[in-house]
Amino acid sequence: MTKTTNQNRILWLINKICAVLPVFFWLFLIFGFESPEMAAITILSALAHELGHLTYICMRGKSKINLRGSINGFRINSNRSISYGEEIATYASGPLVNILLWLIFSLLYPILGYFSALIAIINLATAVSNLLPIKGYDGYGIIRAALEKRSLCGRSLVFLSRISSCLVLALCILSLYLIDRKGGGYWIFAIFFISMLNHIKDGLGE
Repeated sequence: MTKTTNQNRILWLINKICAVLPVFFWLFLIFGFESPEMAAITILSALAHELGHLTYICMRGKSKINLRGSINGFRINSNRSISYGEEIATYASGPLVNILLWLIFSLLYPILGYFSALIAIINLATAVSNLLPIKGYDGYGIIRAALEKRSLCGRSLVFLSRISSCLVLALCILSLYLIDRKGGGYWIFAIFFISMLNHIKDGLGE
């Protein structure tokens, strides 16, 4: 066994660990600050969201799909290039699943009661938050792909990036307000605070 082979195996192991650790980070954070039922439904809504992406990718026959955890959520990578229309549909497929679940459990409210309403609200919140034009979110990807499809790059993408930065800052402030006034929203603040750090890092790298 060569030294290069050992190094490759170590790098492979490190990559796998890095893909899993953020998932445990968010699990501990959510279950630490939310009630068990709220935390469980939030996780299931996120998994349903990613399942929507994966289902569409599989239906389109994309190969070597990779679902990994990152510090600001799950990320899906595919090694094949796709058209702008397919890219938009891929981004939209996740929120679409959450919207469908919202509709289904809203209709089931008279039968299931409180838990049905809770599942519906969390799925709607998941869909809406992911459709925000924030870098790394589905809404940003949809708008960016639509602009590139129409060859509206340059200033349009710069403007979109600035909107993203302003939204992240505003949501961080709103989350801090909720923490101060309502005593909750810690993990929501963590999500947008990490997004803000990513925006700063990207800005420094340009």
